[in-house]
Amino acid sequence: MKGLFIYCVTLLLIFYSCISKGIDENREIKIVIAKYNNAITEAYKNQFFEPLNEVAVEDEIRKINAIVNSYIQGNQIMESEIHKIDFRDIKAEGDKAAVNTAEDWSYRWIDYRTKQEVEPLRDIHYDMKYYLVKKDGKWLVEKVEEVK
Repeated sequence: MKGLFIYCVTLLLIFYSCISKGIDENREIKIVIAKYNNAITEAYKNQFFEPLNEVAVEDEIRKINAIVNSYIQGNQIMESEIHKIDFRDIKAEGDKAAVNTAEDWSYRWIDYRTKQEVEPLRDIHYDMKYYLVKKDGKWLVEKVEEVK
């Protein structure tokens, strides 16, 4: 009887640790995506890429850098702000994760040289999919795409 009790308690502890690990992992993933969105906002507005190094892989940072450079060549920068993000689905297996979100943003275009508004503030909704990879025990955004 005592052995059965210990066996049941052990199973419950294992089950609880698996559930809490999944909750903690989902929380980590959400934080990385939130930081990523703040970092791209900063990159688009001020061409400051340092925060991206903490939350994205090199290929993703290069992609964003190319986009920002194309905006600057057109003498424009984008000011953006995220208002709401709903995490719809988080699937993490091993060192890979995929996350679907619904996001509400606003943005406007500014002339890079004069700092004058080129296009007025506009609201937009996106359904996004984030692909993450775990490197050295840390989640990083590997790729982001808009879901149509």
